[in-house]
Amino acid sequence: MAHIKISLSLSEEDAAFLDTETLSGRYSSRSAAVQDAVRLLRESLLADAYAEAYAEGYDEDWDATAEDGIA
Repeated sequence: MAHIKISLSLSEEDAAFLDTETLSGRYSSRSAAVQDAVRLLRESLLADAYAEAYAEGYDEDWDATAEDGIA
């Protein structure tokens, strides 16, 4: 996966937290910690989207689609 460099502005408290996580060995760098945070945010938003779709109601047509063997 290609990476790009970006500049972020963080509060001193957030930067200190990243440093603490890095120094503890949990992450190899601030970048690694931020990448994990972005991944967690993406997963959370995806889970929210699935929950919202499920809340809209169960669609029996999905059963037929799941059984067609394409997925």
